[in-house]
Amino acid sequence: MIYLDNAATTKVFDSAVRAAETAMLTDYFNPNATYKSAVAVNNSIENSRSIIANAVGADKEELVFTSGATESNNWVFYCGIKNHKGNIVISAGEHSSVYEVAMQLKNRGKDVRIAPLLPCGTVNEDALMSLVDENTALVSVIHVSNETGVINPIKNIATAVRQKAPKALIHSDGVQSIIKLGMPISGLGVDYYSASAHKVGAPKGIGFLYIRRGLNVSPFIVGGGQERGLRSGTQNTPYIGAFAEAVSRCEKYDRSRIIALRKELCDYFTCNGFKVIGENNNSGFILCLCVPNIKAEILQNIVHDKGVIIGKGAACSGSKRGNRVLSAMGLKPEEIERCIRLSFFVDTSRDDAFAAAKIITDACQKR
Repeated sequence: MIYLDNAATTKVFDSAVRAAETAMLTDYFNPNATYKSAVAVNNSIENSRSIIANAVGADKEELVFTSGATESNNWVFYCGIKNHKGNIVISAGEHSSVYEVAMQLKNRGKDVRIAPLLPCGTVNEDALMSLVDENTALVSVIHVSNETGVINPIKNIATAVRQKAPKALIHSDGVQSIIKLGMPISGLGVDYYSASAHKVGAPKGIGFLYIRRGLNVSPFIVGGGQERGLRSGTQNTPYIGAFAEAVSRCEKYDRSRIIALRKELCDYFTCNGFKVIGENNNSGFILCLCVPNIKAEILQNIVHDKGVIIGKGAACSGSKRGNRVLSAMGLKPEEIERCIRLSFFVDTSRDDAFAAAKIITDACQKR
């Protein structure tokens, strides 16, 4: 089986599985208890926090563990806004865990403004800034599109927003960018940054919210006061350890190899009549294609039976018709229904990728 849907989730590294297993079978003590074995487990959590923080370019005190980026994004929108009477600005390219919570707030009377996308897939920065004013409370722009892999210039956006709206808070969904871009969060100029571990070789159900040092935030989940009172609930020790192990593994891989592989695949598919969506300024880990002659869902099933797994957009919106992000880029409905998403991870091999590409092109040419 050749797996090319890593933007949906990645296979867990064997070493990350072992780290979680050790925590579950041996170091299973509640990290909030006061006896020595429990204190040792708490120390392991802090060690994992340090490993992850160093890898993503943040201070360990700025990372709060959550169940994943959906929780982190909801936390920002429901509890992380200071000016409750201010407006909220997001891009049309946001993941549903940002877009839908923003729409909920809009339905409750909040002034929510949506900046359009350029045809290339990045947010229209001029349009975004025209929506920002002195009463803007929050600006949220995804770092790397989960649909196309295009990179938004978060640092430039943050600088421009702070000049126009100094009191506005800035958030970015970094699910498809952590580790993969090698950009330190601390250098982006954001107040909040969300991440999920299952995109980098760790289990589902663990992630973090970066909260800039010095920013006071109300907790989203209250209870026993874990995570310095910011996120109550007994910490998911096994998955935190697995997250740290996966991050350590990812750092050892050559990211430039994946970028070069995607470029080769772009050339191959273009020569075979495919249209690349989001070709430029791409992370290198996602390749969105409009395929000839066949609907994406049919193609997905055909190649699956031949041992290749591909995506046709964000997995979380797989049951919905159309594609909000691709539509915002200007694609026609008939193009959208022919779009597939190939996504890679640090261990994707060139041989597997091109074997899959041959199966995909053959399937399209036979229609």
